[in-house]
Amino acid sequence: MAGSKNHVPPSDLPAEIDLGRHRDFEGRELGQWVRRGFVALLFILIVAALANFFGQAAATDTASGAGGSLSVKAPSRVRGGLTYQGEFVIHAKEALAAPTLVLERGWVDQTTVNTLEPEPAGTTTDADGDLKVRFPAMAAGRTLVVYIDFQVNSINVGTHDAGVALYDGSKPIASISRTQIDFP
Repeated sequence: MAGSKNHVPPSDLPAEIDLGRHRDFEGRELGQWVRRGFVALLFILIVAALANFFGQAAATDTASGAGGSLSVKAPSRVRGGLTYQGEFVIHAKEALAAPTLVLERGWVDQTTVNTLEPEPAGTTTDADGDLKVRFPAMAAGRTLVVYIDFQVNSINVGTHDAGVALYDGSKPIASISRTQIDFP
């Protein structure tokens, strides 16, 4: 019976098969729409991930002051388990006796710092939990590129202040305000 919905004669079907229920989904239309909705949601999540909604692509922010400039290249949206690199470029317009990067707590809160290159002259934290990384003196005109590799812990979800500032000892040179969004 070409073109007929029931091309299998009912006598050839096993007794447990009900064509209306098992093939035509009679009485189960809501389930079909739930499955279609789930597939559509999955498709939307995949497209959002491909469009970098959940992070990983790095963005560059720059600030400048009288004594020097600071540039930060790092993603502002990250996922749990992601390993990524932050690139911090310090350019001294004037001689800097104690160039110090101050990374707000959002950089290191529930995030593992894997490596930091070049080796700093010293590291410490302040009362707010901000990470202070001090480097040897820099002559005017010199540029220092600092690479820090991070890994996001999977329980680190939410929005974090991830600003960076450049100081010469305790004297502020340049500051960048950033926010980092951590997805599960």
